[in-house]
Amino acid sequence: MKDSELPGYVAFNNESVDLQLRKNLKIPSQAFSFPLSESDLQIINTIEAKFDQEENMAGLAAPQIGFHKQAIIFAVPDEPKLKKWREDLTDTMPKTIWLNPSYEAIGDDVTTDYEACFSVDDLVGPVTRATNIQYVAYDKNGMKISGTASGFLSRVIQHEIDHVQGKLFIDMVPQDMIQSMDSYRIKRAQKMHEKESSSQ
Repeated sequence: MKDSELPGYVAFNNESVDLQLRKNLKIPSQAFSFPLSESDLQIINTIEAKFDQEENMAGLAAPQIGFHKQAIIFAVPDEPKLKKWREDLTDTMPKTIWLNPSYEAIGDDVTTDYEACFSVDDLVGPVTRATNIQYVAYDKNGMKISGTASGFLSRVIQHEIDHVQGKLFIDMVPQDMIQSMDSYRIKRAQKMHEKESSSQ
């Protein structure tokens, strides 16, 4: 599939995007039934193609590109570059597609960190999430997948599963803590510079 044929992102705060698609971001998506239909497989292929199109994307959920279905794709690779930016990179996972996913917190430990999203144009905010989770999902063949995740991988999984459950990260951020992407990038660059200077 050519990049030009892929759907655009549905951002809830972009009024040029179809209103119903924006409303769907706040409504739990439809579960898949197995075996998958041809149209289901096409949706999954489109999500994967859109994910592969981006150079810097941790995850993507079907509602973010206009499909009201419970499908997510994500990747948290074991890369030195990512470890430099993510001190909480304790667990990793290669590119993965899950259908009908869900999660539950393990224990009471929580972590707060900044998040952004292709479905929230130009806004960033601190989100408190469970540090450790247990997840359940299904692959394209209907095989059940279950396991645990911690750290940054846990955060990515929670963020994407929230999408198919009708939740956006910004729903969990106090209004006075929301900031623009440009402001956040400037502050983060300063913080990284200070960190590198202190380690020399």
